[in-house]
Amino acid sequence: LVLCQYLCISTETILRGLSFTSKDGYARVNASFPPLSAVSVCLRVQWDPRRNDVSTVFSYAARAFVNEFQLRGKTDDRKVRLALLIQGQHHRHKAELPVDGEWHHVCVTWRSSDGFWAIYVDGETGDSEKGKARGNAKDIHGEGIFILGQDQDTFGGNFTEPFFGNLTDLSVWGEALEFEQVTALHTCSQLTNHRALFRWQDWSNITIIFAI
Repeated sequence: LVLCQYLCISTETILRGLSFTSKDGYARVNASFPPLSAVSVCLRVQWDPRRNDVSTVFSYAARAFVNEFQLRGKTDDRKVRLALLIQGQHHRHKAELPVDGEWHHVCVTWRSSDGFWAIYVDGETGDSEKGKARGNAKDIHGEGIFILGQDQDTFGGNFTEPFFGNLTDLSVWGEALEFEQVTALHTCSQLTNHRALFRWQDWSNITIIFAI
């Protein structure tokens, strides 16, 4: 795991990033997560075109349930097909991300009230689905561990599906962002009226595990 940079042209802002080059490297977001009835995670990613493995961009696990929330991808014909894993349910690999050496903006959202989830790529809807509203809908458990670049088969460990590439501009919100808010983030705008659980600017709250 090494450091890299991303230039947001519209705002002329340079963001530091993480470059995942090892199957053992990862980073941990040191933030406190309450029980979540909705969540959004947005980031910028640059996929390594030399890798064809199934990869996990991020994973959130709780002691009560490990497979709470994950963004995964598998390479297929110079494209990455992204999928969400939500509370143990693995959704389809459908949203497409080009493997072209460029940076791409990805946002994922979910809410328990009606089971809605979505994956947005570069400000456009890549895939989405709405389930049936449930009176007994479960929140995502709080006090979990948020890992970048690895899945978690156990709470905080047992990594088997590493991500290879670069990552930056990660933020996490305890709400399901609307499409207009996602498109604003795509252009490097800030959501000043939405309090994030974690912002990439809180760089000191990331623990980086370097591995060669």
